[in-house]
Amino acid sequence: MRILVVSNGFPPRGRWGTEFYTAQMVAGLRERGHEVAVLHPDRSGSSPRYTVEEVKGEGDVDVFLLHNTGDPGKAFDDSYSNRQVDRVFGEVIERWQPELVHFTYLLWGLSIGMPEVARARGLSTVLTTTDYGLLCHRGQMFDWHYRRCGGPHPAEVCARCVREFSRDDAPPVERALRRALVAGLAAMGGLGMVVTTADLEQRAARVAEALAAVDHVILPTRVLGEAFARSGVPADRMTDLVYGIDDRPYHAARTAPPAEPVVFGYLGQFTPHKGLDVLVEAVHILQHRLPESVEPWFVRLYGSAAGGRHTRYAPRVLGKLSPRMVTMKAFSPEQAPTVLAELHALIMPSLWDENAPLTCLQARAAGIPMLASDVRGISEVIEHGEHGLLFPPGDAAALADAMREVILGRLGRHPNPSLPVGLDEHLDVLEGIYDRVAH
Repeated sequence: MRILVVSNGFPPRGRWGTEFYTAQMVAGLRERGHEVAVLHPDRSGSSPRYTVEEVKGEGDVDVFLLHNTGDPGKAFDDSYSNRQVDRVFGEVIERWQPELVHFTYLLWGLSIGMPEVARARGLSTVLTTTDYGLLCHRGQMFDWHYRRCGGPHPAEVCARCVREFSRDDAPPVERALRRALVAGLAAMGGLGMVVTTADLEQRAARVAEALAAVDHVILPTRVLGEAFARSGVPADRMTDLVYGIDDRPYHAARTAPPAEPVVFGYLGQFTPHKGLDVLVEAVHILQHRLPESVEPWFVRLYGSAAGGRHTRYAPRVLGKLSPRMVTMKAFSPEQAPTVLAELHALIMPSLWDENAPLTCLQARAAGIPMLASDVRGISEVIEHGEHGLLFPPGDAAALADAMREVILGRLGRHPNPSLPVGLDEHLDVLEGIYDRVAH
């Protein structure tokens, strides 16, 4: 089958979760004899906006690079629906002539109008949802109070959440002034400067149209599927399917690391929804308890602060680091086996629901125990007591107790590492879906 894959990135120009999964999927499909090309945006500004450059990607894959640098002055609707992107997508379809389009992203330099463009040309379409972005403008169903919100909610609730400033967006006085200004603008209809209820209603309507144009939706977790079901996607057009990755590079990491010191790893952004502050508090608890306070252990923090909102979060949290914690540079997924080989356990203190995160799958493939928040997007792929230990989200004391099990040698590598779904099984299901939706 001739398949065009549309993503938010692709190696070597994008190497994080969605991009890494997309590359694994593309490589697997090509090995099975499918013709595959990739379309993804480039935000570097190296070429004029909305021009297309044909280049080679990882594995010598044909890639259509859609140049679409960010525009701080763009209208709100341009953040999710862009007619120029739709036009360029249509031109790529005409040039490459695919039989099916598989979207692994529709936002962040792309457009939710693309499924309708494909349908108008008689093409079959599949969408893999890798986060809550279509249903939540913030992306994680994680509100400005730093709480899981369980949405989607009515537009007026979501509009206020998008407008509001968190405690890490600005100092208290500035935050209060900004809130007053934004509230006033919202009361006057937004004036094109702040998001209103009408804006979110229009966004929800356009997303519903995009989802209706997709032949089949793939959900990596059931919790994500339930959110899309609440938004109106019929059950017979959805399939729960955990990401599949090639586990072979992780076999070397299955050997136990040196006995001392015990090394924990945190892999992720230094942002509120990832719960780094919970880990910092847990470390401070352990430093005042025996015997943990005299045992040799430390924590490596692999990651970086994100741009945009919550700019005060990383400096605030990292300013409280214990001497047992050290920040490390973020690394690409291809380097994960080497990093994991040096760790005794991975820590994921996330406060949002997650969505079968790549880190969890890599840990399972390597047999590394996970100490993770008991949120459904994690607990669906990490079983408590089998692949590590789960603790209530936000509970630093419970995380400290879980770390103690590793420090005292009572929790180590899994004797028989495995993935929830292997790459071959994952591809089998994908091909079955392709066959069903093909016209």
